[in-house]
Amino acid sequence: MARLVKHVLGAMLLLPVLAQAEIVQRQVVSAIQAEPGKGGGVVLTLAGDSGCGGRQVRMDARSVGLDAAQYAAMKQQLAPLIREATPLLMRIRSCPAPGAALAMPEVSKLGGCEPQACADGKARLYLNHNLSRGEVKEHARYALVVPLPPGKTPGTWQVEIYHVREGEPKRLTGQVDAPDYLRGKLVGNYSMYYPHGQLEMQVEQDGRGVQEGMQTRYYPDGQISMRGTWRNGVQEGEEQTYHQSGKLIESRTYRNGARADGVVETFDENGKLRTRMTRVKGETDGELLLFYPDGTVESRSQHDNGIMTGPSIGYFPDGTVQRTANYVDGKPVGESVEYYPDGKVASKRTHIDHFVLRSEQRFSRTGVLIVHKLWNAGGREEGALRSWYADGKPRQLIEYVDGERQGWTRHWREDGSVESECRYVADEPQGECTGASAKMSYTEDGIEPLKPES
Repeated sequence: MARLVKHVLGAMLLLPVLAQAEIVQRQVVSAIQAEPGKGGGVVLTLAGDSGCGGRQVRMDARSVGLDAAQYAAMKQQLAPLIREATPLLMRIRSCPAPGAALAMPEVSKLGGCEPQACADGKARLYLNHNLSRGEVKEHARYALVVPLPPGKTPGTWQVEIYHVREGEPKRLTGQVDAPDYLRGKLVGNYSMYYPHGQLEMQVEQDGRGVQEGMQTRYYPDGQISMRGTWRNGVQEGEEQTYHQSGKLIESRTYRNGARADGVVETFDENGKLRTRMTRVKGETDGELLLFYPDGTVESRSQHDNGIMTGPSIGYFPDGTVQRTANYVDGKPVGESVEYYPDGKVASKRTHIDHFVLRSEQRFSRTGVLIVHKLWNAGGREEGALRSWYADGKPRQLIEYVDGERQGWTRHWREDGSVESECRYVADEPQGECTGASAKMSYTEDGIEPLKPES
């Protein structure tokens, strides 16, 4: 008999997933009787309280998703199971709302009790990933045991939600203002936990469920990652974030829920100053400074409403200039220059025509030009890409038209002899090519692809 009921249950699992909550519980049905005037509905009396409280639930063909013949067969199969007090796995879609016309919970599925699913007689409400909506058991990430016990504060009910798939450690502990978790809201303080049980966050609230007091977040090892204060539901006062080492990352101030204007500093994992900037309406405005661990300036740049606009300069640790550039709306314009530590130019790039990279030059440490390349307004290679050995002898020539090889491609050995040579039309070789050619660029340290930037 149990196998037949389980077979019906298996067929019902193929139905579309319902959006309502689902309470799952091992139950023994002690009696069944017809529901007066309900067209085939029955009332099941249970040996223990259901997840909604009380020991009676109702069921009809519609609630369990069966046609009339299947439903009649199911009721016949139930009779010996009731006589033998056989445990069944019962699913209730949701608890009735207080004052609802339907006073009893409805059974949505009823079937054989597998040992894994029927480990105990506790009823569990299954929840989705953000704990805000009911879910069927097979797709749920979280669950809580129902009915909820009374909370420590009068008029509240205790909540302990746990992870379904990670060995059942806690996810949230707190209290709600209604016996039905999904119809209530969290009031008073609550805590949240990582999948392996470590404390993740603590939130202080008042009896109305409004944040009031401290909110603290933790790393999995227990170290504090963030601490801030709230007043009447909005963030107010100081907030600190921390590295996992325990050192301060940043301290910031909130006024009426918005980040206050002013100077902001951030620090590295060793407590050394890393950045300094001015924030206006939540965005960086004015100069942004980055620092080396010894306190010297690593870079400085200008920002307008959070967007880099104006000069940007980077420095070597000894204070000499490493790079210079100019930005408009966060994109480079004009000439950008990089330098070697001794002050000689390492490269130059020029951006024009809507921030498109149009030319690039690279130089050896002795000042010899070793790469020269051009791009057109569409950002495609144009003209001759040329490269040289560190002593100034030619190394490579590739002629382009609108991104395609058009003309000669040549590579030279260090002694000046030609290593390979080929003529192209529309990126296709013409006639006989000598040696092996490759579309590569060169630096004095070896061969690398030349990557245009925009």
